[in-house]
Amino acid sequence: MPIKALRVQIIKPFNTDYDSQPITWDELGRTLRDLRYAASKMANYVIQQNYMWEFFRQQYKQEHGSYPSVSEHKDKLYCYPRLTAMFPLAAGQMVNQIERHAKTVWSARKSEVLKLHQSVPSFKLNFPIIVHHDSYRISEVPEDGKSSTHVFLLQANLLSREAATRTRYSFLINAGEKSKQTIVERIISGEYRQGALQIVGDRKNKWYCIIPYEFKTEENNTLDPQCIMGIDLGISKAVYWAIIGSHKRGWIDGHEIEEFRRRVQARRKSIQEQGKYCGDGRIGHGRKRRLLPIEVLENRESNFKNTTNHRYSRFIIEAAIKNQCGVIQMEDLSGINERSTFLRNWTYYDLQMKIKAKAEEVGIEVRIVNPQYTSQRCSQCGHIDRDNRSNQATFVCTHCGYGGLYHCFACGKSQVEAGVCHLCGGETKIMKINADYNAARNLAICGIDQIIVQTLEGEGVR
Repeated sequence: MPIKALRVQIIKPFNTDYDSQPITWDELGRTLRDLRYAASKMANYVIQQNYMWEFFRQQYKQEHGSYPSVSEHKDKLYCYPRLTAMFPLAAGQMVNQIERHAKTVWSARKSEVLKLHQSVPSFKLNFPIIVHHDSYRISEVPEDGKSSTHVFLLQANLLSREAATRTRYSFLINAGEKSKQTIVERIISGEYRQGALQIVGDRKNKWYCIIPYEFKTEENNTLDPQCIMGIDLGISKAVYWAIIGSHKRGWIDGHEIEEFRRRVQARRKSIQEQGKYCGDGRIGHGRKRRLLPIEVLENRESNFKNTTNHRYSRFIIEAAIKNQCGVIQMEDLSGINERSTFLRNWTYYDLQMKIKAKAEEVGIEVRIVNPQYTSQRCSQCGHIDRDNRSNQATFVCTHCGYGGLYHCFACGKSQVEAGVCHLCGGETKIMKINADYNAARNLAICGIDQIIVQTLEGEGVR
């Protein structure tokens, strides 16, 4: 089932007339700050222990000739008992969730860290407070709470019984707009299944709840599982898609991205130069204050990228539904930075994840395929040759001439030579093929990975 997340703001603690010890904002804020600090320390400790375990494994193998058994060395990897002893304030379920989250991060980055391609991951004080999905509850505000329709009550177990007299905290959350209210109401009714809650704070000392939720996708009987859309990302076009077995296509130029990037770079350079002779408001307050305009600019750039990726992904999914595509095939983006200037400077992975998330919502299957040779393979005859793509924009097959043929609109025939049609004497016109369109057509072929491997075995690739 697709998973989404809802971000709502904590308004204030919730107290009733029957509470003997009402919760104040000072108490709630202090508790959340203490838990956030403990959560970041716990996550860093888990990363450290897993990093040290890898060195222990290597040393153990050198001494004994085999890797150690995890079951015999649980004390080195199982951090929960030590974490609960080190941080008795946090509830046990919270410690467990933080340990799992940190281990997930380590598992995702371990390979690159051990290859010295990345540094060991670490967490700052903005690490979220994670609450198990069974340890919090959202409900309507009681009538005596005198609240509006967009405000809901959230009760969460935050502290351990051993460390505090109060373990459960209640506070009001602001759902805001109508769409968010509907989501919260569906979580309350059980139509949506809630996930692990994350509580995060910003620099203005405001606190927010990030509530993940799962929901069932609506069955779309118009989608054809045999109809595949191939999506190629970022060479001459930012995004290019094609449909298998047809000439239907679409693309996104990405010119707005390049233009925005140029403006941001120019503005950043201007701000840096102005820092030498800036006004009194930015002088004498430290490096952080002087660089504040650059930080604001970076936030604006990040928001633009996020919004643009949402628009692009929505456009692609709407095109897939319109053409009844039941499957979308995209490239495996590992190591793709070296290939494309656009992808190197854009949050392409975020774009791909948004496409995948929106596709799952409407019941479209997403497949990730190996993009190797898809840009050099002729989608018409299957011939693979580096010279098929003499430049970034156009594709001309050296075997069948696809992309460089002259087409006669009178009889519909194509020929290699320019001039009049050899068959009917009509006028011909060259039919240039965009290189990204050719790659998208290849990506729209089912099992393209195996087809390319078989082709390479049968012919030499230059």
